[in-house]
Amino acid sequence: MRTRLIQAGFSNIQPAQFILLLVTGFTLLFGLVLLMTSSMLIAGSVCLCVGAQLLDTLQTRVKTENLKANLEWPKFLDSIHSAAWAGASLEQAILDSVSVAPPKIAWALLEFERDQGSGLSFSQSLDNLKARLANPIADRFIEITRLASASGGRGYLSALRSQALQLRLENATWSEIQAKQNWVLGTAKLAVLAPWLVLVLLGMRPETAVAFQTETGIVVLVIGLVASLLAFRLIKTLGALPQRTRTLAL
Repeated sequence: MRTRLIQAGFSNIQPAQFILLLVTGFTLLFGLVLLMTSSMLIAGSVCLCVGAQLLDTLQTRVKTENLKANLEWPKFLDSIHSAAWAGASLEQAILDSVSVAPPKIAWALLEFERDQGSGLSFSQSLDNLKARLANPIADRFIEITRLASASGGRGYLSALRSQALQLRLENATWSEIQAKQNWVLGTAKLAVLAPWLVLVLLGMRPETAVAFQTETGIVVLVIGLVASLLAFRLIKTLGALPQRTRTLAL
């Protein structure tokens, strides 16, 4: 949970605090719906639907933060290109560019610096950096750097420039696709949640609340809850975007 919170950009929130916020929020939601409808079944069903959408929101936040980090990679590559162009070695060019590195990879670069200071070979330090980042963009950059180191730096500047240009094109495409996907998925999630909002409003009438206390009402409520959760899962499955694969992971 700690890792997921950091990935979502909530590094200042501890898992215990997050759990406390969830428990408090759902307790208040349950109490509010129960007060409005006088039905524990309706209140519990609404909390389950809201919980599913909250988990999805957290996952979406993680993807959004990852995309933001990817958007900062070209600037990082440009900085390394400038340092290498000025005559810095491959190792020093990477270390000099830590200040403009995406925040999510800065810690790994500091570990890379420690590896270099401890006497590890450049190739081994790159292997450790790749293992820590576990990112397809980082994999490409590290293998380009490794090849350049083996060939005496020949072609490194043009390779960095080409990767930065390619990443900018990729990021523009991913940003456009994700914006459209978020709009479609947001509309679909609202469509799943809307019937439960209507049910809460109808449940404010005493006869509606009583109707859902009967066996037939419970069956209808359970079927509706299962259908909503399945529909929500189907939306996520059909609307999922392919992820960048680590073809250079080994």
